[in-house]
Parts: sequence; structure tokens; C-alpha cells
Amino acid sequence: MLKEALGISVLLVSYNHEKHIRQALDALFRQVFDGPIELVVADDKSSDNTLSIIKEYVDVDPRFRFKYLDYNENLGITKNYERGFKACTFEFVAVLEGDDYWTSPRKLQRQADFLAEHWESDVCSVNYYVFEEDSAQLSPRVPASTGHRFISARELIADNTVGNFSTCMYRRSALVRLPEGLFDIKSYDWITNIVLARNSLIGFLEEPMSVYRLHGGGVWTQTPHVDKLKAQLEALPAYDALTDYVFHEDFERLSSHLRHAITVSQFGYVAESVGQPVFRVIPTLVNYLPPIFIMVIKLLLPVAVKNVFARVIKRSRSV
Repeated sequence: MLKEALGISVLLVSYNHEKHIRQALDALFRQVFDGPIELVVADDKSSDNTLSIIKEYVDVDPRFRFKYLDYNENLGITKNYERGFKACTFEFVAVLEGDDYWTSPRKLQRQADFLAEHWESDVCSVNYYVFEEDSAQLSPRVPASTGHRFISARELIADNTVGNFSTCMYRRSALVRLPEGLFDIKSYDWITNIVLARNSLIGFLEEPMSVYRLHGGGVWTQTPHVDKLKAQLEALPAYDALTDYVFHEDFERLSSHLRHAITVSQFGYVAESVGQPVFRVIPTLVNYLPPIFIMVIKLLLPVAVKNVFARVIKRSRSV
């Protein structure tokens, strides 16, 4: 176990999170951790009451030492993280975004214990729940377990199991080695962890201990699916360069998958929108088509058009 004197830094990143920040802070303050906790507040000039709510927690718990970063200028998420990481002073640095929250009161202690015992890892992540707020659906990112495993950079490129910053605890000594160029582009948890995993393994605790919230106020949540794919594809050359092309084949493989997904998504959209005038007459025709003819059409049509055709047929039969 760790000595009680060991402290950690928690980087709290917020921007217009007044609806959710209290749940995040309550979960943070319920953490069972005996050492001092430096709470670095990196609020990116919220225009709502987020900062006022955060200040309500000052002096609530003697373990916490608040450090407020300047909040008079909106920096954007990447630069906000850059200054936040630099402001942390303890050897272990955990991240909590203001619209996420933790579900286990021992998350911080377990991650700190893991990093203290596993010097092959500069990052310890935990399994997490994805909470789709609009549908009230909560599901674990990967099947829950009580063990742990290690994730390599190549595995992370293929599938971002870590998922978001709020699952992560870092060695500060690793964060200070991040290349400056990382913060000159749009950089999120994925590329940050890929860069760090180039020289170490990511420890992954398989018990879900955090919640990643998908909600209407989130910028990424509001972005159309095809635009998300395009943004990811456009970022890959810069990510490849940041890692000195060590993972070039892995990024190329991912690029190919993304281009295919974009093509399929765009074709499906075009088929849905352009095809509507044509498909408006199909409900009438379907009633006169022999079943064998409908079956042949389904076999020959591309998947995207086939899905539209199937929905039209279903609607025609429900009338």
C-alpha cells in the first residue's frame, strides 16, 4: 500500500458544466484517499454558474488544496489541457472532466496503488460506463471484471478502449515529456495516450469506476456521425508525425477503415434524401409486386439503399 503522505493532483477540466459539475465534485469528494489532493481547476471561461458551484466546495474537506487557473480567456480544450497538466505538482495526476463522474470511492487509491507497483506503466485507466443521457441508457465500455490488463499503443490505435480523460491517472514525469507539438493541434485523450504508450504500457483496471456522459450539451455528441469520422481521418497524418511514423502502418490501416465508413455513411445519406421522391411512389407499387421480385431487389441493392428500401416497404405494409 502507499504511504499516507503521498499526494495526488486532480485536474478538473470544465466549461459550461453547471448542470453536471456538482455530481462530478460529489464523487470526487467521496474518494477514499488518505493523502493530500491538489485540485487544479482549469475552467475555460464558463459563461454559466460552473465556477460558482466549484467554489462552494472550498474548505469542505481539509485534504483538498484548490488551485485556480486563470479563467478570463477561452483557450479551447487542447490549450486548456496543456496549461492544466503543467500546473499539477504531485507525481500522480488524475483527470476529471466536469460532465463526467466517478462511481467507485476507491478509484484514485486503486490507480495510485497500481502505478506505484507497475513501473512499466505511465498511465492507469479504468473501465467505465457510457451514459446516454437522452435515452437513460448505461452500459460498460467493455465487459466488467475485477482484474487488470495492459494496452499497447497499437491496440489503442485500433480501438480507443481508454475512451476519455476522466478514466486516467498519469505519472507527472511522463506528462512533462509530452511533445510541444501535441498541443498545437486538436489533441484529446486518444493521441495523448498513444504518445505515452509508445514508451510504456497502459494499465487498464477492468472494474467500471467512471461514467462518460453523452448529452445534448456536449460538442462531440452534437457532431454528426460522418463529421466525426472525417475529423478523425483528417487528424491521423498529424498523429502519425507526432509518433515519428513508428505506427505508420497502424494509422494507414485505420485511415482505410475510416474512408470506407465515410463512403458508406455518405452514400446512405444521399440514398435517403435523393431517393425520397422516387420512394414515395414505391408504397403503391409494392402492393402489386410479386414477393419473388421484392426478394431479387433486396439481393441486388447495395446495403445503404437496401436499408432505405426495407424501411419504405415496412411503411407501405403498415398503412
